[in-house]
Amino acid sequence: MSRFIANFISYIFHPLLFPSYGTATIIFSNPHLFGNFDFKQQSLWVILVFVLTFVFPAVWLLMMRKLQMIDSLKLETTKERIIPYIATATFYLWTYRLFHPSTSNTVLANELISTMMLGASIAIFIGFIINIFQKVSLHAIGAGCFLGLTMVLVRFSDFNLTLLLIAAILIGGMVGSARLILKAHEPKDIFSGYLVGFSGQFIAFNIIPMFG
Repeated sequence: MSRFIANFISYIFHPLLFPSYGTATIIFSNPHLFGNFDFKQQSLWVILVFVLTFVFPAVWLLMMRKLQMIDSLKLETTKERIIPYIATATFYLWTYRLFHPSTSNTVLANELISTMMLGASIAIFIGFIINIFQKVSLHAIGAGCFLGLTMVLVRFSDFNLTLLLIAAILIGGMVGSARLILKAHEPKDIFSGYLVGFSGQFIAFNIIPMFG
């Protein structure tokens, strides 16, 4: 894999894009759950998640860079990642509440999307704690979250999602390989990121409901 391809993979699978990919995957892999909503409404959900989980955090990062609070948008040091972790988690929790059936209006309420965002929030908080001691790959956290979500959807969907599960595994592999080729992380940062992302979704979908 060349550095050009590695950079391309890093951009199209940017960690802030995985909630949008996850939302689209939830909708189109479970059409029976969204039969009361047309394609326009479903698209608006994806756009809303994209704005809240990508545009807002990205604008926040640009503001931090403009104010010289960080040296680079790549967030190469653990110290630079502290505030972005907190800001991203805040936006993720906001999205979770918007879609949660108990706090949302009937148009946005969706258990799968809200639980996915809760899992992503949990993963960010775990990553924040680990970041105190060592660097962890945010790209790998995103890929781990997507894999965890896909494994959940295999249970919920009426369709055979084997190819989607294989795609999620391949995406995780490509993302990890790309970050290593770019020398952005060491192997331990990648594997810890996978574990954190997957654990976030596992906790949200399997552990928390046990206490609900």
